[in-house]
Amino acid sequence: MTKYPLVVGIDPDLVKSGVAVVKDGVLTDLKNLNFSELRGFIKAHPQAVFVLEDVEINKPVFDRKVNAQANLRIAQNVGMVKGVARLIAEYLTEQDCLFTMMRPLTGHAKHAKKNADYFRLLTGWEGRSNEDNRDAAMLAIHGVLQGKLIVRPSEVPH
Repeated sequence: MTKYPLVVGIDPDLVKSGVAVVKDGVLTDLKNLNFSELRGFIKAHPQAVFVLEDVEINKPVFDRKVNAQANLRIAQNVGMVKGVARLIAEYLTEQDCLFTMMRPLTGHAKHAKKNADYFRLLTGWEGRSNEDNRDAAMLAIHGVLQGKLIVRPSEVPH
């Protein structure tokens, strides 16, 4: 159980970011929001703790055994997602939200992102889901359990 009653996980994406809401340790909502909708959502939930995936940790290109043109397209897409993540972090800072950045998922949490049945088993979620909002849910569930200090940007000494 976390000391935060409302946790929102965000898996950044160029078109629609995955968003998950965890209230008192229970997954209550999954959605996909474009950047404008996400800003409105953040502004409407000032009491939440946000867990944003830190995609800057990812290498720009993974060896996916594809041709050079496909690798360039992948690199461009990764760069766009990194840009969106920076804008989300900037907006969270501007709104003085409680938030933390979390490295991309590994292990069983990553498996839950890829596998809806396993995700359902771990979370009890019965509704529809996709990889982006399942990833956001696992970020919300595990992000505040990392033992990191989570403070508002205005509370950080300059």
